Amino acid sequence: MEAAIAWLVQTILATLLIDKLDAWIRQVGLADDVEKLKSEIERVEMVIGDVRGRAAGNRLLARSLARVKELLYDADDVIDELDYYRLQQQVQGDDPQAVPAAEQVDDPSSSRGVKKRKKKWSKAWEIFNVIEEDEDGKPLKAACKHCLTPIKCEDGTSGMLNHNKVCQKKSGANDQPPNPSSAGDATETATPIVIADSSGRKRRREDEEAAHITVPGMYTPWDKAELSNRIQKITSQLQNGSEKLSEVLKLHGSDSASSSNHHLNTPLDQHQRTSSLLSMEVYGRVSEKGSIRNLILEDKSDGVRVLPIVGIAGIGKTALAQFVYNDPEVESKFDRRIWVWVSRNFDEVRLTREMLDFVSQERHEGISSFAKLQEILKSHVNSKRLLLIFDDVWDDMKDCRWHKLLSPFISSQRNEIVILITTRNLSVAKRLGTLKPVKLSALENDDFWLLFKSRAFGAGNYEGPRSLSTIGRKIADKLKGNPLAAVSTGALLREHLTVDHWSNILENEDWKSLGLSEGIMPALMLSYDQLPYHLQQCFSYCSIFPNKHKFLGKDLVYIWISQGFVNSTCLNKRLEETGWEYLTDLVNLGFFEQVEQEQEFSPDSQIWYSECGHMHDFARMVSRTECATIDGLQCNKMLPTVHHLSIVTGSAYIQDRCGEFPRNEKFEENIRNTVTSASTLRTLVLLGHYDSFFLRVLQDILQKAHNLRLLQMSAAGADFNSLMCSLVNPTHLRYVKNKFDGLDGALPLVLIKFYHLQVLDVGSSVDPIVPDGMHKLVSLRHLVAEKGVDSKIASIGSMTSLQELHEFNVHFRSSGFEITQLQSMNELVELGVSQLHSVKTRKEAYGAGLRDKVHLAKLHLSWKDALSDEEYALSDKEYSSDSSFESSEELLPVDDGGQSSESFVDTAREVLDGLEPHMGLKHLQISWYIGTTSPTWLASNISVTSLQTLHLDGCGGWRILPSLESLPFLTRLKLRNMQKVIEVLVPPLEELVLIKMPKLTRCSSTSVEGLNSCLRVLRIEKCHALAVFDLFENDDEIEIEQRSWLPGLRKLILRYCPCLKVLNHLPPSITCSELLITGVSILPSMKGSSSEKLSIGYFDDYVEYGLEDEYFDKNSDELGILDDKILAFHNLRNLKSMRIDGCQNLMSISFEGFSQLVSLKNLEIWRCKKLFSPDVMPEHTLEYLTAANWKAFPCLESLSIRLCGIAGTLPSLLLRQAPGLEEFVLDELPIEEGDWSSEEHDGSLTGLAQDGLVHIPLNLISSLKRITTWHCARKKLNKWECSHLFSSLVLKDGNDDWPNERCLLPTSLEELEINSDHSLKTLQPCFPSDLTNLKKLIVWHCPDLEALELRSCMMLEELRIKGCESLTTIEGLQSLGSLRHLEVSLCPGLHPYLEGFSRQGYQLWSRLETLEITVPSVFTMSFCQRLTSLRCLKLKYLVLTEEQGRALALLNSLQQLEFYSFSRLVDLPAGLHALPCLKRLKISFCWGISRLPETGLPRSLEELEIYHCSKELDDQCRLLATSKLRVKIDEHWLVL
Repeated sequence: MEAAIAWLVQTILATLLIDKLDAWIRQVGLADDVEKLKSEIERVEMVIGDVRGRAAGNRLLARSLARVKELLYDADDVIDELDYYRLQQQVQGDDPQAVPAAEQVDDPSSSRGVKKRKKKWSKAWEIFNVIEEDEDGKPLKAACKHCLTPIKCEDGTSGMLNHNKVCQKKSGANDQPPNPSSAGDATETATPIVIADSSGRKRRREDEEAAHITVPGMYTPWDKAELSNRIQKITSQLQNGSEKLSEVLKLHGSDSASSSNHHLNTPLDQHQRTSSLLSMEVYGRVSEKGSIRNLILEDKSDGVRVLPIVGIAGIGKTALAQFVYNDPEVESKFDRRIWVWVSRNFDEVRLTREMLDFVSQERHEGISSFAKLQEILKSHVNSKRLLLIFDDVWDDMKDCRWHKLLSPFISSQRNEIVILITTRNLSVAKRLGTLKPVKLSALENDDFWLLFKSRAFGAGNYEGPRSLSTIGRKIADKLKGNPLAAVSTGALLREHLTVDHWSNILENEDWKSLGLSEGIMPALMLSYDQLPYHLQQCFSYCSIFPNKHKFLGKDLVYIWISQGFVNSTCLNKRLEETGWEYLTDLVNLGFFEQVEQEQEFSPDSQIWYSECGHMHDFARMVSRTECATIDGLQCNKMLPTVHHLSIVTGSAYIQDRCGEFPRNEKFEENIRNTVTSASTLRTLVLLGHYDSFFLRVLQDILQKAHNLRLLQMSAAGADFNSLMCSLVNPTHLRYVKNKFDGLDGALPLVLIKFYHLQVLDVGSSVDPIVPDGMHKLVSLRHLVAEKGVDSKIASIGSMTSLQELHEFNVHFRSSGFEITQLQSMNELVELGVSQLHSVKTRKEAYGAGLRDKVHLAKLHLSWKDALSDEEYALSDKEYSSDSSFESSEELLPVDDGGQSSESFVDTAREVLDGLEPHMGLKHLQISWYIGTTSPTWLASNISVTSLQTLHLDGCGGWRILPSLESLPFLTRLKLRNMQKVIEVLVPPLEELVLIKMPKLTRCSSTSVEGLNSCLRVLRIEKCHALAVFDLFENDDEIEIEQRSWLPGLRKLILRYCPCLKVLNHLPPSITCSELLITGVSILPSMKGSSSEKLSIGYFDDYVEYGLEDEYFDKNSDELGILDDKILAFHNLRNLKSMRIDGCQNLMSISFEGFSQLVSLKNLEIWRCKKLFSPDVMPEHTLEYLTAANWKAFPCLESLSIRLCGIAGTLPSLLLRQAPGLEEFVLDELPIEEGDWSSEEHDGSLTGLAQDGLVHIPLNLISSLKRITTWHCARKKLNKWECSHLFSSLVLKDGNDDWPNERCLLPTSLEELEINSDHSLKTLQPCFPSDLTNLKKLIVWHCPDLEALELRSCMMLEELRIKGCESLTTIEGLQSLGSLRHLEVSLCPGLHPYLEGFSRQGYQLWSRLETLEITVPSVFTMSFCQRLTSLRCLKLKYLVLTEEQGRALALLNSLQQLEFYSFSRLVDLPAGLHALPCLKRLKISFCWGISRLPETGLPRSLEELEIYHCSKELDDQCRLLATSKLRVKIDEHWLVL
């Protein structure tokens, strides 16, 4: 409480110190009032200094402090309001006292010269605002300030007077108009909310037409007398509050002091000491345990290694350290082990004495000298191997104290010392550790449940009653994997093993209590108490956002600044820099965690953060008096002290099938009852969707919330946002974030009144029309919109607080767009200036004042329109090199009146010299510069020595580059379209990009070793003449081993550089996330990464296989051997998928190299015609394949070989190399006399060749699930074509003697599909045992198939038979107890069998869920009565009788029904309406049906689809479309 008051005091006093505000206050005659208020605030500051924590446990003192805090909020508001009026005068240029408040009226004149109304208006106008005028300024419409009802002004004031009477009756006679200093501002240009707005188009047109019209009445009136009264009132109340505080402090001084001392000591007392003894089993943490043990047990002869273990409170750091400490192998390695609990009380003497206790039998209590204790300790540990655990290290341990503490262990003797430290602070871990920290996160679900169960039920595997386990699972899910939470909650639960007790704990969430001994919340409170108040504010404020909400880092900083949480003590440091430091501190301390990062190696990297683990729950607990969240229907009473509110509508508004959000009246009522003190709100965040009725509720809140600093709304349309902005009081707003979905008009005109606005975020993909007067936002720091929006703002030089100006287009002789507009914008951090050909002289360029912009970090200078990053990426996606380059002549500007090209060049050089930036610039891009030399500040006298990025693009005449060695901090170099550059010399860089440089022949480095170790991104494209790059050469003089070539590279792109020779294997590193090679000499094309998927050869997805040879990659055709000279197999250990395609001359691959790919799951080899040819296959390849002890593909799950000419025994040999294979695909397999078989013996190559079979190794019987052959021609089966064969197929052609040793399907097989077999007569799938997994069987278009035997397919769930004209029987059908889906189509021979089968009462029918059938005779009343579980029915090619139509009505569970190709069907069944659960009805190819049944359709129907039916039926169905019944006609859903 005291810290909050101190912050408010500092905020107010800092505002009053603004020179311009102080002068303005004196000018308007409020100096005396403000001075008295300031004195009282300073008095409060002195009184608060005497509190010093006494409020804990003293309710009277706490209430007094709370009252003073709220008064200070009021004081801050009124001072901020004064500053707003100061800014208004600064912008408008008006005399602040020229128009007394008593005489001020709405002035609807605009900046277009509309005459001002001199006539004093009637009193009827007092509660109305003009919202629409004609061209002459005459009011056409006005809105009531109370109810926002619009009134036409055509009949004078009569309509207003009549409305006043009605409005007064509704609101009461004593209601007064809104205070002009608060709510009056909010409704000055308000318009009413239109529900189900039918005039949306008109509204948009009006917005577009108003885009360049100044908003009427932009001057916000203020009342000096009213403000003076408010200041005096607050001053008086503060005086009373200070006096009461002083009285309470005097009255309870001694008691409070003792209470304070107790309070200050309590947290440390609660933080119990730890010991080396392992108090409980450590669940999970397998990888962490292993890595720490391996590191400790590693043989190291000497030196000190410090390994930090870092994580938030309760995550298990101490337990993990105890596990390692007590490990027998670890214990046996060291001579001495020492365990010390450090805590926040870092006492070198105590710690040294405790370490002595572990190595000496003597007692040392009498020695108080730190130096003496250290000498004794050194004598005991000298030449010993030691393991030290420093548990619970806090930030108090500074480097110098740490080194003093360790000095006895660091001696001249060679001894090994391993130190483990546990800490909550990542910065401590980084500072003290010599090894990479071990970061602990939440336990995995299974491990956490084992821990939770052991604490709740006791040790062992006791599960507890099922009901308790169910509740326990729900509780465990809420504990978020935190071990301490499991321990403390388990102790609570174990008190009473009853459903009621556990249910109460679940409902009340008792584990969140601060009073819970050794609970997670007290542990987190220890960390929170150590934070300075500004970090506590920043952290607790984020509680208004949902759990796991992801924040963009810069958004967090902007939000904190808007609330005044960020204060910079350094004059040269921007608030944003300080805010980022705050965020870094909170991440290091575990309050936030980084969850995502975009563009990792870009200066524009986007980083996302989230409150981790229990931190969000904790934040809500500590912020409950200041912050509140309304989440759906979960509405708790909002305290009157709440200043920050979020409304989350996700669970309250669920989108229906039509995309609408139904009204939720209960939620609306909850909002009205909960938000009762909107006037105190400084933050209002609205997250989620809502309906138009909710807007009325929000309107009431916005009208009362006249002290808002931040307004954020999502999922809103342009009309809504315009309205909301007009309702909001602009006086205090700093941050507005509105997602203008579908915005195609102008930004709300009222925005230009928001003089305090610092952040305006309309979405980076939105390109709105900018209203006139946008330059009046003099406090705006950040404008987030589509790039280019800022270029539309005239006179932008007035916006001196702006920090990003991405595109400023210089207009020649155009007022408001001169380059001198930039002169006073000295807060800029990012600046892009384009159309610089409009600047004619060096002096004019110098007028931009770039040398004075000390904060400028990123600068782009362009002689054309600036391209966005997306446009650059799009231009670089051209794979053809035929039209890659522009001539240098094309880069010169067009002659506009006789000026020579040489003159243009000289002018450009002069202008660039005049645009010299500040020496602190970090990122520079120059585009389309037509000069031939570098500017002086980048050539002979380099001033921008802080450059980290240099990007030159389209500078066609530039021949000699700057001396890059003179830029010591340069890490990124990008050269694009540099037409005349012949040679590039680069220093060690992290990123090097060379694109479209036709004359570049050589690229070399000042230090090959340095470039090799530093490089992270390398991109070279369309450099046709580039032949030499020393980084790619295998020079014996350069000592770079193969395994250390480019070890840190993340991105490698080499395209269309035919002369470039890369002599190293690829990918260069195990962390290469993007690899693209094409059109490079001696290298096949490659695309992918080191860890996910890698394609070699042809990889364009849009061309299907089987096309002409010209589609193949020519470089890949030259590849003959794929071995470790091409592929760095050791860098592909994490690769999951590989495809080799179109390498037509590839004859051999290194199976030994592939055996290193231990993570490879999927391998595809396509169109490599020579790879498996026995005529050209190397002898060593056959030897490797036949060797029993080699497994080329140890973890492969899927192998696909297509169009490779594989023959003979090679498929069998390949299968033996993949012991875990689940899927095998062969395409166009030219097996002459082959068959599928399971092999029971290993067999030699000779033995396999003799029987001519494709053998499946026995080890695959348990794993292989799918084998697919495409277009396989086999003489034995008369050219059998199986387009999808999911099995190692067993065929039976009349022979009843099945060999037991072969022709068996794998037991793991799940799907079997047989298609287009014209010789198959009998099909009987067989398996080695009764335990089978076959779940899906499809037999299509086998005209000679007579019998299907399914006795061995007991697990079958889906059976589809189609187009088998000769099939007459299905043996074992009645035994398929798992069958749920059955299709029998176009099998006339089965009709008699199914007709008889359907009359029998098999349980098969009662379990069916899907039935597709063309057998009319089975569709009887008795048959339909048995289909009690049927959900989906598809009837095809039938003619239903009247009785069969009535049978349909018996399908009470039916949800989907389709009539397909009923060519002779005229009427739908009359009983259709009686189906109680039918939701979807589809009618396809039924041309004879012209109408729906007279009895109608089922009331439950939700979707009706008509496809290729009569026009009459289509027209009738169109009329049925409603919000509840969706109608689809010929693939198109009807739009209401």
